[in-house]
Amino acid sequence: MNTTKTLRLLAIPGILFTVGCVQPDPNKPWSTREQSSVEVGMAVEEVEAVEEVAVSSPEPVVLLRPESTAPVEIEKTETVVVGKRIEEFGQIPEPVRIATPMPEIANRSPREAAIDLLLHAAHEDDPLLRANAFEGLQYAPKELQEVVELGLQDENRGVRFVAAMSLAKAGLMALASSLEPLLADDSESVRAAAIYGLRTLGKPVDPTPLASMAMSNDPEVRANAYLVLGLMANPSAIPMIEASLGTSMRLANPMRVKITDLQAAEALVEMGRIEEIEPIRAALFAPVEQGEITILACNMLGRLQDQQARPMLMRLITAPGNQARPLEIRLAAAAALFQLDPPHEPMLAEVILTAVDDPNPWRRVQATAGLAVMPGAEAESTLIRMLQDQNPVVRTAAAASLARRLSGSN
Repeated sequence: MNTTKTLRLLAIPGILFTVGCVQPDPNKPWSTREQSSVEVGMAVEEVEAVEEVAVSSPEPVVLLRPESTAPVEIEKTETVVVGKRIEEFGQIPEPVRIATPMPEIANRSPREAAIDLLLHAAHEDDPLLRANAFEGLQYAPKELQEVVELGLQDENRGVRFVAAMSLAKAGLMALASSLEPLLADDSESVRAAAIYGLRTLGKPVDPTPLASMAMSNDPEVRANAYLVLGLMANPSAIPMIEASLGTSMRLANPMRVKITDLQAAEALVEMGRIEEIEPIRAALFAPVEQGEITILACNMLGRLQDQQARPMLMRLITAPGNQARPLEIRLAAAAALFQLDPPHEPMLAEVILTAVDDPNPWRRVQATAGLAVMPGAEAESTLIRMLQDQNPVVRTAAAASLARRLSGSN
């Protein structure tokens, strides 16, 4: 098995999900295997090597944040170095990353078990697990406050980005000053997160650097600028985003450019330009070799609670015969539909529960995202069971989804 492939993480509410383009089916006329450029997750026979890929891939892992969809690079590295900017910003005490034993979850409340798993993951060597941990801990502000400094000083810029965004979303006013050093971070994405965090927590900060970030030739930087501008929901930024569309990025991967354009559309909708939802709806019907675009569009429409997208999302689930979509797309559509107003069709729960015990761990991860928004006691009990999954990424994703459910944030 080749362990140098790049894993792509798509935005799924409450967790981080690894997927590439959905595998085309040679028996379906709308699927062209030769056009497929990225693999989806791993094949069933590759499952045993998943953790090896997740740890040893020397290429960056592209993160699309679960509640934002902006891409962030999580660089795979076996070197654990924390607080490397402490000498520049000496006011923050150096955190210590320690090896902690796997927490026992028996005889603990569901919330205690989930939070313990997330706190454990925040100290893991794998940056993917650390990013998942800080994302999930935004729903447990008290516990996040105990470890977020560790994430803000992480050697991995993707983890720093997630930690900064989570600190802001958790409303940790007492730690707002901890974001100030990140205004001079090496990563523009992290600087954007710091600007968002400080403004969200009511601290004075100059937002003008976001203008140049929105014009960046780097899709990651541009998309994260769109994310932050969208979350700020300031209509005055609309001309800035519109001026950036279609400019440069000619040397970037075309798929990354499409993802960035969708991020711009979502930001514009959040600012009140409702008509910009049309390109997101259109992306539901991207070619199968661009399955990640379809999944991303599902996630966006769910977050934006686009009621008019309901029949389109249902079509992705119910299309018969050679128009049937792969499980990854059906899972994303089901999770999006659960974020729309009820009633919800019974088949939506069936789609998500089908993937709970799937041999492919990345489908199990995606199932935890659906369980985060699926109503009913069965969703919660299933997430509790998944806290004991054999794969650490699945366990952490389940813990993050359970923390979200129990916080009442759905």
